[in-house]
Amino acid sequence: MGYNQIGILLGVCAIAFLCFTLKKIRNPYIKGIWKSALLVFTIYAALLVFIEIRWQFISEYASTYDLNRNGFVDLNEYSDEAIEAMNKKTYGADIRTYAPLTMAVFSSMIGFAYLISDWAVTNLKNKEQKK
Repeated sequence: MGYNQIGILLGVCAIAFLCFTLKKIRNPYIKGIWKSALLVFTIYAALLVFIEIRWQFISEYASTYDLNRNGFVDLNEYSDEAIEAMNKKTYGADIRTYAPLTMAVFSSMIGFAYLISDWAVTNLKNKEQKK
């Protein structure tokens, strides 16, 4: 099982846990943390699923140039398209390795921005109710 699959499984389990426990929380500030965590894990899992699906399409496209199905493109199978497809597959392997960490940082930044804005709105609502 690769890092992407582990990340997707982690994201789906976290989403399920957060969805089941969100209804039990009464404090609006903690509820904001819960909603932002739900957003973070949803974005994280969705982006990793997108990367994994894209990787499968790239791998399938590159394997169409392997005519004798031995796992790599031989000299008699070389063409400009085959070289381009193999370069995409090789370059994509590096991106795929760092995807879980990169997507975790990206989704956390979005979730933190959502959390700050949610807390600001909650604070403004509390001030209006006190008046």
